[in-house]
Order: sequence, then structure tokens, then C-alpha cells
Amino acid sequence: MVDLIRDSLAGKVAVILGVGPGQGISTVRMFINFGAKVAVVSRSGKTFGLVESSTIKAYKTDATNPEELEKLRDKIMADYGSIDVLCNNVGVWRQPKGEFEDPAEMEEMFRINVMTMYNSIRIFSEVMKKKGGSIVNIGASRNIFKGNSISYTVSKSAIEELTRKTAETLRKYNIRVNAVLPGGVNKEDNYYKVFPFNYTKISETVQLEPIEIAMVTSFLGSEMATGITGQSITVDRGMMA
Repeated sequence: MVDLIRDSLAGKVAVILGVGPGQGISTVRMFINFGAKVAVVSRSGKTFGLVESSTIKAYKTDATNPEELEKLRDKIMADYGSIDVLCNNVGVWRQPKGEFEDPAEMEEMFRINVMTMYNSIRIFSEVMKKKGGSIVNIGASRNIFKGNSISYTVSKSAIEELTRKTAETLRKYNIRVNAVLPGGVNKEDNYYKVFPFNYTKISETVQLEPIEIAMVTSFLGSEMATGITGQSITVDRGMMA
């Protein structure tokens, strides 16, 4: 199956928004390993230890700004000629402050966690309509909502319905839209906690390694998931079971 995913993604252009230490850069590495050309998008414009080449380029962009997203899309199209996969990894978490937050904080959380994703889907899908493609949104598993703020919980929950509705809208263009809903994720990968795969390690900890999210994201981005769209897949080692 790994070879089939590699065959599917080889030479494709994947845009990863919101790259940082953890699942963002792990997703970048996964797509590179599968032979894709990757646009690494972050506020800093860093490659996080990766060397820029013909198959990996860093772009400095504030993804919460729709005008910057449009410029980013056009720059990537000029550099690569197409966009096949979009991964929306942009989001923010803030420490809960009492029972009810200020309405302005709720609006800000929605602007970042929901509107950024909505705008990126709207803007990037325009250039994906000719050939089709795959969009993967990163949300959050419901098992981490307890104890979190109202604004975080409600904004992250909205990603599931945004995914379903945009999948319905873009289906006629052969653009699939799915979401990955992670549980708690470590900031740095410890591959030795994951490999070799065996069933004894599922229950050792509820904390995920970033590569576990990257693997599901790359699968959904590939043509191996051609029959999957409008779905939100929870990846939390069974904490929601």
C-alpha cells in the first residue's frame, strides 16, 4: 500500500499551510518521502531544518489574511504550475479563562480556526478545479474538548461541518475534502515509539506522535483515498471509542 501511495503522490504538488514543529513539519517530510513537491507555508518562512530544492520551497505567509493567501496561491502556481493537495494545518489554542470568554476572543478564535480554513479552501480550490485534487483539514478529536475553552471547542467542532459542506460543493470538480481530527500530539516525533508497528503500543499512551497524523493526512491526500470525501477521521488511539 505504501508503494501505491508513493506512486499516487510522486510529482504532485502539495501545499502545507501552518507548518511548524510537530505534525506540520512531519506532514511535509511524509509528502516529500512519497515523492511530492511541497510548498512549506508558515509565518516565519522557515523550512525547519529541510533544505530548499526543486521539490521543496518555503513561503512566508500570514494564512489568516485572505489577500496574502491569494498571493501565495499565485506564487506557488508560478513556481510549480499546479496544486494537487492542500493541507490546512492552521489553528490556535489558548488557555481557558474562566467560564465565559470575552465575545471578542470568541470572534478571534473563529477568525483563525474557521475562517482561515474556509478562505484557503475557497481560494486554492479555484486552481484545483481543472484537474481535481484533495484537501485535508486538520481539526481536533472530541476527546480533548473537555476542560478546553468554549471558543476552542466550538471553533474546532465547526471544522467537521465545514469539511462536509465544502466536500459537497467541490465534488463536481473531483476535489475531495476530508478532515483529520487528532487527539493530543507531541511537538517532536519519536519514531521509536511508533516503529515497528505492533498492536501492543496503542494503549501505552494517549499522546500521539506527529508522524501518526502525517500518515493519515498523506493517505487522504493520495488517490488511494479516491472514494473518501466529506469525512472527518478521528486519530486518537481509541480515546473516543
